Amino acid sequence: MSKFNLRFVSCIGRFLTIALGKSIRIRNVGDIPHQRVIYALWHDSFFPLIYAYRFHNIAVLISSHRDGEYLTRIIKPFGYKVIRGSSADKGARGFLELLKLNKSASGGSFAIAPDGPIGPRHRIKEGVLKLAEITKLPIIPVGVSISKKIQFNSWDRFNLPLPFSKCIICWGSPFLVREPTEHLRKKLESVLIEINAYAKLCL
Repeated sequence: MSKFNLRFVSCIGRFLTIALGKSIRIRNVGDIPHQRVIYALWHDSFFPLIYAYRFHNIAVLISSHRDGEYLTRIIKPFGYKVIRGSSADKGARGFLELLKLNKSASGGSFAIAPDGPIGPRHRIKEGVLKLAEITKLPIIPVGVSISKKIQFNSWDRFNLPLPFSKCIICWGSPFLVREPTEHLRKKLESVLIEINAYAKLCL
């Protein structure tokens, strides 16, 4: 795709984010963290959060694939730090950049879709647990439910809210990781599935 088309699509994406963000009626359920944490949410559900939690000193891990470039250009003007790469590979540049940012004076919270960047859908990869172990930060599971939406035919079945839709955001209890194990990965996966189901019940 040309640089012009990239800029054009990114501008449309930012306009859509602002327009929908202002019209969506968000209700929070649970305690919103006021300390540094690692937010974990499914890849299909992040859109309502972009505008709602702009300029909150959050670093977002975004795929290094082409689609990730669009998202990077859309969210950066809203004050998000962007790390390109994947948490699935603990030796990859993205994971190492997260650790570097964690040690910096400006380090804030992290937001990761642990089933991204290419799935399987709603299956957590070990990287987010390893990040929590090294940084000593708690993982906060985040459940999102949207009353009216368009669901795309993509691997994640991405959810785009319709104007004036209602959105429930459920904030889970801190999930602490001393040592990443398969048992703990499955437990976090189950918690994330449950909190998203609860968000639907709260609509």
